[in-house]
Amino acid sequence: MKKLCLVTMGLLVIVIGGISCTSLETTPPSGIITPSETTQPSTTEDTSQETTTPSETTPPLATEDTSQETPPSEEEPAPAYSVAEVMVLLEPTVVRIETAEGSGSGIIISRTGYVLTNNHVVEDVALVKITLVSGEKYDGIVIARDEQRDLAIVGIIADRGDFAEGVLGSSGDITVGEEVVAIGYSLGLEGQVTVSKGIVSAIRNIDGHDYIQTDAAINPGNSSGPLVNLKGETIGINKAKYVGIDIEGIGLAIPIDEAKLFIEDTVGK
Repeated sequence: MKKLCLVTMGLLVIVIGGISCTSLETTPPSGIITPSETTQPSTTEDTSQETTTPSETTPPLATEDTSQETPPSEEEPAPAYSVAEVMVLLEPTVVRIETAEGSGSGIIISRTGYVLTNNHVVEDVALVKITLVSGEKYDGIVIARDEQRDLAIVGIIADRGDFAEGVLGSSGDITVGEEVVAIGYSLGLEGQVTVSKGIVSAIRNIDGHDYIQTDAAINPGNSSGPLVNLKGETIGINKAKYVGIDIEGIGLAIPIDEAKLFIEDTVGK
């Protein structure tokens, strides 16, 4: 792989985790009411005296309303977690991917060991090394690529079907301003994954493709790691960031709904 960096209008964009660098152009209520029941006044005739007795009236009978107002049924929202709780959920699903040219990250998307990553992380190679957060190491083979969208799927070569599996959410209902975390093996460091917290800053269309813009730190090696909401759902795959003296906190992630189409077309999940 060759390194190519272009400066456009003072902006330099570096694709993280891979070797290539390029510039990007900015551009009535329920209830029953029962009437009270009243006994008509009665007159008592005194045969000895012609006296009129005041009428006696039975007080209204209290009627119990047995109806109950049932609130409209609403789907129980998914719970929100703290960043620390998101880490506990997601860390076992994020892997370190190594090639002869460098390293990046990926997220396990099936218990049989399929890993979603960026194509630039595994560009021009067929075999890679996969390391879990536990330290377990496996060989992996690239089984599908989408070079245009910069996505790839790697299969972990292992006789097991109990890998921790990440939850893929939806990028169709993202709210600008919602909190997110970016997870990955920054700088290729082994051991614990790195987590950075931020927000969804915007939804951008660049060169005909939609991206989630975030101010969560995305460092080299973070590429291909998941961008996760506070429900523990992956909503994007980290791809790149803008770099420059006057630039701070502009990272880009591929919306997970686009990645889902690629997954369904290749491994049928």
